[in-house]
Amino acid sequence: MRNHRLLQILVAGTALFCTVLKSEEPVSHSEPEQPELTWCLDHFSGFHHYEDVAEPYGPSVDLMRELARRSGFTLRFTPRTTINRCFRLMEEGQVDLMSNLKFSEDRAKIMVLLPYETTIAESVFLLRSDKRPLTQFSQLKNLTVASIRGYLYSENTMQFIQQNRSHVAEVESIESGLEMLYRGRVDALISPTVSTSDAIFSTSSYQDRFRIAALNISTGNNAHINIGVSRQSQYIKLLPTIERHIKAMQTDGTVKRLYTDMVLSPRIKQLKAKPE
Repeated sequence: MRNHRLLQILVAGTALFCTVLKSEEPVSHSEPEQPELTWCLDHFSGFHHYEDVAEPYGPSVDLMRELARRSGFTLRFTPRTTINRCFRLMEEGQVDLMSNLKFSEDRAKIMVLLPYETTIAESVFLLRSDKRPLTQFSQLKNLTVASIRGYLYSENTMQFIQQNRSHVAEVESIESGLEMLYRGRVDALISPTVSTSDAIFSTSSYQDRFRIAALNISTGNNAHINIGVSRQSQYIKLLPTIERHIKAMQTDGTVKRLYTDMVLSPRIKQLKAKPE
């Protein structure tokens, strides 16, 4: 009986000791996981490079990473995805973000568009050996022109394309448009100024082969480029936070430092030089 009583005392003492020891252990305060927002993107030369790499890089990526850091979410990338498919995924809420977008009513129906910089109008690219002084849209009517499928041009350009579809060929990418122009299959290419200039100077065989026509293209209502947030995103509640930090990044010079100064290039001035 005495031995049994002693055993009970030992067990009770051990339990008390373990309880005291456990109470002295530090309490774990694990941080809640950050929401993960998916950015849908394709290769966009000069802005975000997404060829033969696991993750994209470039000014757009740097800007989006900083926005994610400030807004408190983790940024994920889709595999390289065409812009038209990105729009469908945004509409379905399967992805959350797009960038480098001009405003349109159709786009505004499926996403909230947040402006972060003024846009640079597209340009008309010609072979440098083509000496025609192209200064007006009416002169394009005598040429075979290529345009980029899915790209939202300025109002004047969109109007020209819609009214002259019989001699405007749509191509899938800037690179394919430049190749058609290089081989003489089209006379001119209407294309984003920065990305096309970057693509030209990234290809050795294109050096000194192209120029930008003197035609002045107005931006009209498409004066800004935007980050799009899907209206069907499960993280739509982050919209006010994202918008607040975009404005802060404009005010404190982050957009200019990470994005604007990086995409503007003296190469554009070189391509605008008049042919000799």
